[in-house]
Amino acid sequence: MNFNKKTFKFITAIIILSVLLLPSALEAKETDLKEAIDWGIRHNYDLEEIRYNIETLERNLEILDAENAFQVNLDITPIWNFGGENSDTSLFKLTAEKTIVDDLNISAEISWNENDFADIAFGEILEGANANIQLEKQFFPDSYTQNEQQIFQTENNLKKIIEELAWEETEKQIDFIESYLALIRLSEEVNLAENSFQLATEELERVQQQINLGEGGYQQESEAKIALMEAENQFFNLKQNLVQQKKEWYLELNLSEDIQVQFKEEPAYLETLRSSMEQLNLENENSETLFEQALEKHYQMKNAYIDREILLKEAKWTENEGKPQISLSGGYELSDNSWYAMVDLSWNLSDGGAQKLKEEKAETTILQKEKEIDQLIKTLQLEMNQIMDQDKYYQLNLQTKLASLEKEQNVKEIVEKQYQEKIISSSEWQNQLIALAEKELKVKEAQDLLLVNRLRLAHFLNI
Repeated sequence: MNFNKKTFKFITAIIILSVLLLPSALEAKETDLKEAIDWGIRHNYDLEEIRYNIETLERNLEILDAENAFQVNLDITPIWNFGGENSDTSLFKLTAEKTIVDDLNISAEISWNENDFADIAFGEILEGANANIQLEKQFFPDSYTQNEQQIFQTENNLKKIIEELAWEETEKQIDFIESYLALIRLSEEVNLAENSFQLATEELERVQQQINLGEGGYQQESEAKIALMEAENQFFNLKQNLVQQKKEWYLELNLSEDIQVQFKEEPAYLETLRSSMEQLNLENENSETLFEQALEKHYQMKNAYIDREILLKEAKWTENEGKPQISLSGGYELSDNSWYAMVDLSWNLSDGGAQKLKEEKAETTILQKEKEIDQLIKTLQLEMNQIMDQDKYYQLNLQTKLASLEKEQNVKEIVEKQYQEKIISSSEWQNQLIALAEKELKVKEAQDLLLVNRLRLAHFLNI
């Protein structure tokens, strides 16, 4: 195959362009905080496990529903005769059944002996078949079939886990935000520690220069070396913690390390949340009213009431087991071309007290569930009070940190004048700037604590 010069140049240009574009194609994808959190909500391992359980219950419901569909079964039973005149044969049985509604069932059965097929004539095969169709309905007590009981229980379990997922998604979102803020503040700590380490290095060099000039002692050098070692250890420890915590955050969100999250001081997403939570004012709200509203929406309360409903229904089923069972059935027999109807009464007159014990057990289980609900209400009341008390504490804590920052800013103005007038050294001035930055960091941390707690409070109160 021959290539002309133009084709060769074209292919060469494509190869060169691909090589030039390759580095940019391999660059890690960047994403912002909101996108990262949305990803985490979809891919977090704990949430994925809950979703897997939901899918399992949905599949179980599909299976149970399919069991209510038209069912057809074929049974073949070989029959061997020993010592008799009749030869070996097989019994073929074809059955079909369907649950129409509640306890109303329709079924049909047709069977042949293998010998019925000796004559190929279709009409004679039908004459030799044993066939019937039957319609059956339980009239008393009004109860669920086993399949319907399983559907009822599975549907309610599905409701519970869906409620849990909705709650946990919001909780995870708050957890992700809390960890992100901790990473931002830790990054600032690392920067301050690096400044302190650099300053300690410069201070040791200054002391050593003074010693060389005969203006300092070895005691000062020893102190400077110790200060440098402490600063270096602090810097190293914080850097390692930052790396470790970032990896843990990525793992929680199930993010690939190739994806670079933009760690910004205050992205728009956080800014919006802060603004919203700053407007949250519950001082004029009645705490009892707030708690009642919270109980209506809390997933644990919803699920507790679903559990109680299941237990009440199961107790009713248990009670019905001890009642007389009355069923009406009717059908058609092909063999003698006849219709029939009959009433079936079944009643266990003596079971050694087993039925009574079952009913007492069901009642005890319901009473225990009522106690659990009462205990849950008290627990949630304590939780709400704790979060609201924390909100007040974090407000006071923020005010304290702001006051401390204001004091440090005043000190800074004094120290700055002293530095300008050459009363203090450059290292002392730099230390003052670091101290001020540390106070500013404490204020930011106090603001973060207040924000995260208010997010949890808003979630708890469903506001």
